[in-house]
Amino acid sequence: MKTSQGDVFRRRENIIEQLLQEQQLTVKELATLFNVSAVTIRRDLLFLEKKKMIERFYGGVKLIQTPLSVQRISQEQVPFPVTAFVDALTVSLPIQAQIFVGAGLFSTEIIQALAFLDISILTNDAAALTIEHPQKKALISICGGELERESHALVGDFATHSFHKVQADLCIIEASGFNSHEVTTKNLSESFIYRTMLQHTKGPKIVYTSAANLETVSQFMIDRTFLFDKLYTDATISSAILSQYQAQGIPIEVLTG
Repeated sequence: MKTSQGDVFRRRENIIEQLLQEQQLTVKELATLFNVSAVTIRRDLLFLEKKKMIERFYGGVKLIQTPLSVQRISQEQVPFPVTAFVDALTVSLPIQAQIFVGAGLFSTEIIQALAFLDISILTNDAAALTIEHPQKKALISICGGELERESHALVGDFATHSFHKVQADLCIIEASGFNSHEVTTKNLSESFIYRTMLQHTKGPKIVYTSAANLETVSQFMIDRTFLFDKLYTDATISSAILSQYQAQGIPIEVLTG
């Protein structure tokens, strides 16, 4: 049976999880653990090495211990003005628009705020299932897929297929890393979902993130920065970074409130 892209992403994420536990493993041990050939494991390791997540040695591999490989940023540590963000988005949003919203720290709150509008929302945020209030107008649809262990994101082949079937007027994605070259996320499987969303959006492609994540790089690239139409961030952005992005022509809106 042909291996899907989702299976490859999940195996590579699991390799990182194993290295977090074991510190180092051999190619043979990994091949046995995941029931694949040594050639397949070496291909995975080459990919992870290019991402600067692992270091290979003769016959094996170990994890490069950096803050990016082990740190989990909590919602309390990363402020973001959701109300101001949604207000900015809805100024030019057409009635009955189709919107993609990627799962993230603030996605459920964003979808909750958008639910007052006459629009359709497709998301991989499983927590959006709980959104209900008397003035809700939006049609909120949740893609299929597998629930990630450490988030409320749905990923995998079923999730990807859901976004393949729809053309969106607007795509909203949260980044955990942003610089002038690339927009990144912590999870390999999520990066694939986000790229699918972007490919099937005919309108603006929006990225948002807290200013603390600017000029940082997370593990996996979502896409190149120039492919996004606008970056939204909070008012704690430094004047130096703001000036740098403006000089580079990166469309940016700084939110207050």
